[in-house]
Amino acid sequence: MNNRTRWITVFLLAGLVVSAGLASAEFWGLDATKIQQKKVITVSGHGTVDTHPDEAVLRLAVLTQAEDAKNASDENVEKMDAVLAALYGIGISEDDAVTSGYRVWPQYSWRDDERQLTGFQVRNSLTVTVMDIEKIGDVIDAALQAGANEINDVTFTVSDERQTELRDEAIADAVKKAKADAVSAAKAMDVQIVGPVEISTTGSQLSPYKMYMDYETGYGEMAVPQMAMAAGPQIQPGDVTVSAQVTVVYEFRMNA
Repeated sequence: MNNRTRWITVFLLAGLVVSAGLASAEFWGLDATKIQQKKVITVSGHGTVDTHPDEAVLRLAVLTQAEDAKNASDENVEKMDAVLAALYGIGISEDDAVTSGYRVWPQYSWRDDERQLTGFQVRNSLTVTVMDIEKIGDVIDAALQAGANEINDVTFTVSDERQTELRDEAIADAVKKAKADAVSAAKAMDVQIVGPVEISTTGSQLSPYKMYMDYETGYGEMAVPQMAMAAGPQIQPGDVTVSAQVTVVYEFRMNA
């Protein structure tokens, strides 16, 4: 068989396969003209849920200074032990008060254009998780009374269980908004939505509420002096936000 005859045979076989496929579709009641790519609308939705926090994370530190590193470290250990004992005494568990940093560095001064070593500073940082945010003021007060001299910030958040509930609500809100956009687009284009053919989500995001310490004016709008206080500061946290993003592909058809 020469090349020309071979190619003619291949094309004839291909034609028979296509014809058989179309005949089979008609046999099973399928319209061959409908075997085509679906017409779709792709929309995105962003959902958010605001809620009151039920947990707080406090970052504090004990900073000490002495002429030599050992004395600075020994003083720091003594003060941090007192801080931890005070926190344990008001109900903070050992698992919820963990060391987040420890640093020792030299201090210098300039005299007659020469740098001279004057001592050492030691900073021991602690991260404290407070399960009952009503106690956050008492926790700050207890830490300051015991010897903590740096309160860096307080982050208000929600428990893992609550995060799961809020994520579900945020996704539902995102889907609702995506559907509304699809309906609006279909109405503007004078087409009819058939239904979703694909749904995807990029996950959820937690946006906690963070307050920073201002050693001149205090926490936020509340005055919190550097020295120990007779009563814990009254801190009113803002809402925590959980958000979610979804993308939905809807099939549509032309109106009759």
